[in-house]
Amino acid sequence: MKHAAIIILALLMSGTVSAQTEREKYEAAKRQAMGQYASQRKKAMAEYAAFRKKANEEYAKFMQEAWEAMRVSKGEKPPAQPKPKRAPEAVPDKLPPATPLPTPIVAPSPRQVPPPPAPEVEIPEPAPTVPTMSFAMYSTSCTVHASDDLRFTLPSLNEKSIAETWKVLSTEKYDGLLHDCLEQRKKLNLSDWGYIRLLKNMSERLLGKGGNEAVLMQMYLLTQSGMKVRMARANGRLVLLVPFDHNLYDYSFITLDGDRYYALDKNLSGNIEVCKVAYPQEQVASIVMRELPALAYKPAAKRTFEARQFGTLRAEVAGNKNLVDFLNDYPVSSAWECYANASLSKELKEALYPALRAQIRGKSQKKAAHMLLDFVQTAFDYATDQDQFGYERPLFGDESFFYPKNDCEDRSILYSILVRDLLGLEVVLVHWEGHLGTAVHFTDEVEGDYFTIDGKRYVVCDPTYIGAPVGLTMPQFKNAKARIVRL
Repeated sequence: MKHAAIIILALLMSGTVSAQTEREKYEAAKRQAMGQYASQRKKAMAEYAAFRKKANEEYAKFMQEAWEAMRVSKGEKPPAQPKPKRAPEAVPDKLPPATPLPTPIVAPSPRQVPPPPAPEVEIPEPAPTVPTMSFAMYSTSCTVHASDDLRFTLPSLNEKSIAETWKVLSTEKYDGLLHDCLEQRKKLNLSDWGYIRLLKNMSERLLGKGGNEAVLMQMYLLTQSGMKVRMARANGRLVLLVPFDHNLYDYSFITLDGDRYYALDKNLSGNIEVCKVAYPQEQVASIVMRELPALAYKPAAKRTFEARQFGTLRAEVAGNKNLVDFLNDYPVSSAWECYANASLSKELKEALYPALRAQIRGKSQKKAAHMLLDFVQTAFDYATDQDQFGYERPLFGDESFFYPKNDCEDRSILYSILVRDLLGLEVVLVHWEGHLGTAVHFTDEVEGDYFTIDGKRYVVCDPTYIGAPVGLTMPQFKNAKARIVRL
């Protein structure tokens, strides 16, 4: 027994030693890997710093060459839509037989919104000793490290003066500011357009509102952030020109190398001088939002929305006024998917979705879709954009809960969001001349008017045809050609 105990003890000690050895090996390997990562990271950052230094030196050099005179084209107005003055009502007890609708024109699948343009390697953080500066972004407090020595004066708008000032901006002391701006962008979930607004607010807080220095700083930070942008002189001031992946309405523009560059100053007109220099690895900005920005919550007036046919579908919501202000300033674009794919704000989902989920729980796909359809058809008052705003403008989903009324495109945008979020079904927008509706791909067998797209059946659901159930198309569009917008 004594010998057995000694043997067992030796085995246990051997296991302990073995375990300790394995842990030591693991820790040693971990330290080695971390050391290699730190070394590679340091090397990558040094290489990227050298790349940026060379790129900015060459950029400043080319900026000294003569700028090209160009004429600005006036911004286009959103196309007028001959919408009905009031929402038509269906007669559900006299439904015609469901039929396949004419083969539609199917727009190409929207390209996946790329990640926001950003430097390939992280920008060094500012030293903790650098003082901070606060500024507001739609009543949302933002903070960056910015000392007084970041302020500068642009002596003149001639090529040499701008190039020399660009060299100053290219020094390492501005890296911390660039780092903080990129971090604020991530924190607030800002789209490309939102980031442009952020840089405008920050630079004007630092350098003065409307000054040429602020515009030049915005130009510098945008190029360093990976965004394609050009600069112009017009009537003694600098103007930024940015190309987007979709046409924007109401913004003046120039056409350069086949792309429309939109002036961020809506009042720009006439002749301008453009610096056509391209920055390496620049990307065209996207107007499409992958999600709504996370702005500070300022409650709008609480409103109650209740369906007519299914009166149990009732919800009280108070939208975010700061978000509504941001969306009100968002450019009107030709991209329907911009509005539908932005979804709803976190605050609105928290107020709305529990009530809707409670009512559709346990229902079939058709019944649930019909209940949501009735909610959008009857819980909102109808008015065309011309009557409500005086011009055409689609509403983001959150805006339908803020403004007194909405029209067919707004209802279709909202319905597409609700069906995708609450039912998990595929939805497309259906664009007839003068009207926008939706069609849903049900995985259950659902009867009704339908389109066949890529071998799948999409059943019409019209949020503006009051009282119309799933599968009923307005009579005037039964044989009309439609254009399908994928989401």
